[in-house]
Amino acid sequence: MELENFLHEKMRSFGAATYKKFLGTELIHHWRELVDKNISDKIKPVKIERDVLYVAVESSAFRDQLKFLEEEIIDAINEKFSQDEPLVKEIRIAYGVQIADDKTSLPAQIEEPKNSPEDMILSDEEIKSCEERANKISNEELRKTILHTLLSQAKYQKFRLANGWHKCAKCESLCAAEETLCEVCKIKEREAMINALFKIFYDAPHLKAWDAQKILLEKMPYMKKECALDVIESARTSLIQKVAGKIRFGDEESPEVLKLVALEKRLPLDKLNPAIIRRTLIDLQFNLSEQPKLQRYLTKTRK
Repeated sequence: MELENFLHEKMRSFGAATYKKFLGTELIHHWRELVDKNISDKIKPVKIERDVLYVAVESSAFRDQLKFLEEEIIDAINEKFSQDEPLVKEIRIAYGVQIADDKTSLPAQIEEPKNSPEDMILSDEEIKSCEERANKISNEELRKTILHTLLSQAKYQKFRLANGWHKCAKCESLCAAEETLCEVCKIKEREAMINALFKIFYDAPHLKAWDAQKILLEKMPYMKKECALDVIESARTSLIQKVAGKIRFGDEESPEVLKLVALEKRLPLDKLNPAIIRRTLIDLQFNLSEQPKLQRYLTKTRK
């Protein structure tokens, strides 16, 4: 028990995301211990994502029964893997992954579908890689536990690959079949996308949202799902606020004032005139983050 606690504390030290992945692997490994045999034969865990446990079921008829077992299964999981927050809050069907009803009916030349990580068979090379990593641990008992965990993780990764998961377009992590980037890279690329939009609009403040979208996708085609028109409009609004904070007082023709007005009115810089500038600044004064500065500026320009 002390060894198990040590392992959990060690994995927890790597961060919440890593620890949750570790618990997901442990859940799959201990599935038959967590639920009744009649349930474990008919329901197989596939993955945990955002507190949701996705499972494969024996047949479509059994899916209706799952809702009556859901609460019982969730309680068993969270009792076993108790932490600050529940590991699982909901159970859903993993469509496209199903437990075969009749294994004997499969033709000999067709490989039987892999319905859980436990069904995966590791190659000698994969096992050797896990053993080499575990052998760095001097304590024999801990080394065995680490090796068991590494082998389980290797099977889990292989299971994901067999079910359409693929390498992230930016790193070595795996992501779901319908995704291009893993969650970590997605966050980084969203930030890069917003910065790219800032530059696009700053260089050409008159651009319409769909024109900016087209330019962005030429640079970042893998962000197609992320750069909806409402996101692009939100980036423009954020840029307007950023530019407003850089207004230099006393010069109505300062570059930042011209950029601010051009962004708001969506006009080329050569189409601006003093009347448009003053009217736009007045219209914007209640919506900008630097309202006190802008108010002082407006007072000066009216004199």
